Amino acid sequence: MGTGAKPDAPATTTPTATTPALANRQRSGLQGYVTHQSFKGMRMPATVQNLVMRDYITRLGAQLRLSVGEYYFDNCYVQLYSMLRKLDELEGIVMCSLFMLPSDPAKRRWIYDRFLESGAALHCVFEGLVIRDEESVQRAEELLQMNAALDVAPTAIDPALMPPIDGIDTFT
Repeated sequence: MGTGAKPDAPATTTPTATTPALANRQRSGLQGYVTHQSFKGMRMPATVQNLVMRDYITRLGAQLRLSVGEYYFDNCYVQLYSMLRKLDELEGIVMCSLFMLPSDPAKRRWIYDRFLESGAALHCVFEGLVIRDEESVQRAEELLQMNAALDVAPTAIDPALMPPIDGIDTFT
């Protein structure tokens, strides 16, 4: 070794899902996801989102992992996609609302598929929804479709179209 040669490094392998180090790894806790953007016309400070999720996770009796905050750009989901790559380490991800997911159905489907493939769950606190199987994905999509229908539904009926009821001829 006096010649300046470096000793041979021991052979190592990078752990993969098939190596025992990762195959036997336990999932640990629920990780929160917060956004600084508005969702469903509501903007909540990250601190409030964290309080809501902490209360939810505590009531479940699950382990809380530090929340990840999304970047503040319109339609940005970089941090969420990063979290999806680590689903094999988590019991799931918690977010305040289903409406924090992308509005594009194809992107949402891709996200749902990551959960279904990994066995982790997506918890949407405000909707009381846990997405962990195809049935819960369908419930989530139905909620989103009903909400979209309500967004374009009339909010008032022209009183002239209303028939008189038992002598009442006005609805004003």
